[in-house]
Amino acid sequence: MTEYLIDTNIFIAILKGDASLKTLIENSSCALDTTVYAELIQGSKNKSEVQKIEKYLTRFDVIHFDHLISHRTLELIRTYSKSHSLMFGDAIIAATCLENDLKLLTYNVKDFRFIKGLKIEKP
Repeated sequence: MTEYLIDTNIFIAILKGDASLKTLIENSSCALDTTVYAELIQGSKNKSEVQKIEKYLTRFDVIHFDHLISHRTLELIRTYSKSHSLMFGDAIIAATCLENDLKLLTYNVKDFRFIKGLKIEKP
C-alpha cells in the first residue's frame, strides 16, 4: 500500500543527484500525482531531460485526477486561496493526499501546513 505522495521539489533534488534522498524514496512506498508529473516535465530543459525524467518516474505509481480529487481541490481553493495564498497545483497535490490517505513528502512544508487533516513530512 502506498504511504507517501512525493512533491515536485523532492524529485528535483533526486534528479540533481541527492543520493541519500533517492535511496529513501526508492525504499519507501511512494507515488506521485499528475500535477507533480506535469511540473517535472514542464520544468525540464529539453527532450532528452524529459526522457530521463519519465524513465525515472516509471518506478512510481501515478495518481490521476478523478471526481473526488477535483471536488476536494475546489474545497481547498475556496477555503485557503485567499487566506493562505494556496496555489492551484498545491491544492491538487493536497487533495490527492487527502483523498488517498497519503502523507505528503515535501521540502515546502509552509505551502501546506495550514491544510486541516493533511499529513506532511519533510525528509
